[in-house]
Amino acid sequence: MAIFSSHLLNSLDGTHASNVKVSLTKIDLQGEKKILFDMVTDENGRINKEFNLTQDDFLCNFEMIIKLGDYFSNYFKTDSNKIVSDIVIRINMKNNNTKYHIPIIISPNSYSIWWSK
Repeated sequence: MAIFSSHLLNSLDGTHASNVKVSLTKIDLQGEKKILFDMVTDENGRINKEFNLTQDDFLCNFEMIIKLGDYFSNYFKTDSNKIVSDIVIRINMKNNNTKYHIPIIISPNSYSIWWSK
Protein backbone atom coordinates (compact mmCIF):
# COMPACT_ATOMS: atom_id res chain seq x y z
CA MET A 1 0.00 0.00 0.00
CA ALA A 2 1.03 3.57 -0.66
CA ILE A 3 0.95 6.03 2.23
CA PHE A 4 0.22 9.70 1.66
CA SER A 5 0.97 12.03 4.55
CA SER A 6 1.56 15.66 5.36
CA HIS A 7 2.39 17.89 8.31
CA LEU A 8 1.20 21.52 8.36
CA LEU A 9 2.97 24.02 10.58
CA ASN A 10 1.61 27.53 11.18
CA SER A 11 4.41 30.07 10.58
CA LEU A 12 2.57 32.84 12.47
CA ASP A 13 2.93 31.23 15.87
CA GLY A 14 4.84 27.97 15.30
CA THR A 15 1.89 25.74 16.18
CA HIS A 16 0.68 22.64 14.40
CA ALA A 17 -2.09 23.61 11.97
CA SER A 18 -4.95 21.43 13.17
CA ASN A 19 -8.42 21.11 11.66
CA VAL A 20 -7.29 22.22 8.17
CA LYS A 21 -9.28 20.69 5.31
CA VAL A 22 -7.14 18.59 2.94
CA SER A 23 -8.18 16.52 -0.07
CA LEU A 24 -6.36 14.32 -2.55
CA THR A 25 -7.75 13.97 -6.07
CA LYS A 26 -6.63 11.67 -8.87
CA ILE A 27 -6.58 13.16 -12.38
CA ASP A 28 -6.60 10.49 -15.08
CA LEU A 29 -5.20 10.78 -18.60
CA GLN A 30 -8.52 12.14 -19.91
CA GLY A 31 -8.52 14.88 -17.25
CA GLU A 32 -11.29 13.27 -15.20
CA LYS A 33 -10.99 13.92 -11.48
CA LYS A 34 -11.81 11.49 -8.68
CA ILE A 35 -11.54 12.47 -5.01
CA LEU A 36 -9.57 9.82 -3.13
CA PHE A 37 -10.11 11.40 0.28
CA ASP A 38 -11.27 14.50 2.13
CA MET A 39 -10.10 14.90 5.70
CA VAL A 40 -8.85 17.45 8.22
CA THR A 41 -5.47 17.61 9.89
CA ASP A 42 -5.36 16.16 13.39
CA GLU A 43 -4.34 18.05 16.55
CA ASN A 44 -0.69 17.67 15.50
CA GLY A 45 -1.34 19.19 12.05
CA ARG A 46 -0.98 15.83 10.31
CA ILE A 47 -2.80 13.66 7.83
CA ASN A 48 -1.95 10.05 7.05
CA LYS A 49 -3.83 7.88 4.56
CA GLU A 50 -3.09 4.43 3.12
CA PHE A 51 -4.42 3.32 -0.26
CA ASN A 52 -3.58 1.05 -3.18
CA LEU A 53 -2.21 2.42 -6.43
CA THR A 54 -2.72 0.51 -9.68
CA GLN A 55 -0.44 0.44 -12.72
CA ASP A 56 -2.84 2.91 -14.38
CA ASP A 57 -2.50 5.26 -11.40
CA PHE A 58 1.23 5.56 -12.07
CA LEU A 59 0.32 7.50 -15.24
CA CYS A 60 -2.02 9.90 -13.43
CA ASN A 61 -1.46 13.21 -11.70
CA PHE A 62 -2.65 13.77 -8.16
CA GLU A 63 -3.75 17.08 -6.64
CA MET A 64 -3.44 17.81 -2.95
CA ILE A 65 -5.70 20.75 -2.03
CA ILE A 66 -5.25 22.50 1.32
CA LYS A 67 -8.00 24.95 2.35
CA LEU A 68 -6.19 27.78 4.13
CA GLY A 69 -8.91 30.43 4.01
CA ASP A 70 -11.06 28.89 6.73
CA TYR A 71 -8.07 28.12 8.94
CA PHE A 72 -6.62 31.64 8.90
CA SER A 73 -10.01 33.35 9.25
CA ASN A 74 -9.61 32.77 13.01
CA TYR A 75 -6.53 35.02 13.08
CA PHE A 76 -7.91 38.15 11.41
CA LYS A 77 -10.99 40.31 11.82
CA THR A 78 -11.08 41.17 8.10
CA ASP A 79 -10.17 39.37 4.91
CA SER A 80 -7.70 42.09 3.91
CA ASN A 81 -4.75 40.14 5.35
CA LYS A 82 -5.59 36.89 3.55
CA ILE A 83 -4.38 36.36 0.02
CA VAL A 84 -3.87 32.59 -0.26
CA SER A 85 -7.19 30.77 0.09
CA ASP A 86 -6.04 27.35 -1.13
CA ILE A 87 -2.80 25.58 -1.85
CA VAL A 88 -2.88 23.18 -4.80
CA ILE A 89 0.03 20.79 -5.19
CA ARG A 90 0.28 18.40 -8.13
CA ILE A 91 2.35 15.27 -7.70
CA ASN A 92 2.95 11.90 -9.34
CA MET A 93 3.00 8.65 -7.45
CA LYS A 94 4.88 5.86 -9.20
CA ASN A 95 5.22 3.21 -6.49
CA ASN A 96 2.58 1.42 -4.44
CA ASN A 97 5.05 0.54 -1.66
CA THR A 98 6.23 4.05 -0.78
CA LYS A 99 5.37 6.78 1.68
CA TYR A 100 4.71 10.12 0.03
CA HIS A 101 5.21 12.76 2.73
CA ILE A 102 4.79 16.49 2.05
CA PRO A 103 5.54 18.84 4.98
CA ILE A 104 4.27 22.40 4.55
CA ILE A 105 4.86 25.60 6.51
CA ILE A 106 1.81 27.81 5.99
CA SER A 107 1.01 31.48 6.43
CA PRO A 108 -1.88 33.66 5.22
CA ASN A 109 0.15 34.91 2.25
CA SER A 110 2.60 32.13 1.43
CA TYR A 111 3.75 28.61 2.04
CA SER A 112 6.93 26.57 1.91
CA ILE A 113 6.91 22.97 0.84
CA TRP A 114 9.46 20.21 0.43
CA TRP A 115 9.51 16.52 -0.31
CA SER A 116 10.38 14.27 2.60
CA LYS A 117 10.94 10.53 2.90
